Amino acid sequence: MRQRTKRDLIAAIGVAVVLAAVFLVNDTFDRQLLAQQKDKERRKWETEREKSGMEILRWSHMQETEGSLRSGPVFTEELKQWDNKQVNVIGFMVPENEFRDIKEFMLLPLPIECYFCKRPPMHDVMHVVMEEGSTTNLWEQPVLINGVLRLHPGPNDKYFYSIDQAALAPAEAGATLQRRYIDPEHMLPQHEQQEELQEGIEF
Repeated sequence: MRQRTKRDLIAAIGVAVVLAAVFLVNDTFDRQLLAQQKDKERRKWETEREKSGMEILRWSHMQETEGSLRSGPVFTEELKQWDNKQVNVIGFMVPENEFRDIKEFMLLPLPIECYFCKRPPMHDVMHVVMEEGSTTNLWEQPVLINGVLRLHPGPNDKYFYSIDQAALAPAEAGATLQRRYIDPEHMLPQHEQQEELQEGIEF
């Protein structure tokens, strides 16, 4: 009887391990699919805006930046040409401090959940400061940001780049933005969220 109970317990543990592995694989696949869909969506509106005559700063320009928080960034010559100039960039909002009446936020090429609950690389994080007297809400869809690009070349800077005096609009011309709900597991305490993003990674 004791041996049978032991076999049943081993079998139950085996089933649990298999189910956990299946869940993990499915979850990873779902997130990869979501990332592909969101990347495709952002690129679509970048292309549409360019067709309408708007010059777009694409994330591919930023993603060629190398470095880390400790070493500081190494910008490409092409990206340096955008420094201190008015730019248009499309991305997904991530709150920094506020979740409504937002004055500052982070902009990423993908929604935060597409990074598999890991910190995004430093070259995927842009700090955005709304123009004086202006605030916004947290939106579900990709947004179009217009403002002045600032490159931060020094080490130990919170961000590689930021946009000041920003104005915000839907990435899709004429669309209506929908408020976004943040899942509790993605609502890190402020100090933890900053630590996650500030550490950066070598790439």
